[in-house]
Amino acid sequence: MDIFYDSGKKIKVTFTDDQTLVGIVDHWTSANDSEDGIQELTIKPTEGNLQDQLINFNEKEVKSIEIIK
Repeated sequence: MDIFYDSGKKIKVTFTDDQTLVGIVDHWTSANDSEDGIQELTIKPTEGNLQDQLINFNEKEVKSIEIIK
């Protein structure tokens, strides 16, 4: 799954365990630049207990991503 999104884009991530997280994309790490050889995405949640923290996850943890307008 390609998880590239531009910085500043607001997205909703649904993880493989069906938990969701809404936030603003901080940065994307390509598989070539990742220690594990898989894409990573870092977002800053806009709500909930994790609000304003940087949360990093990889493509294997993601079920789906949708852009929020």
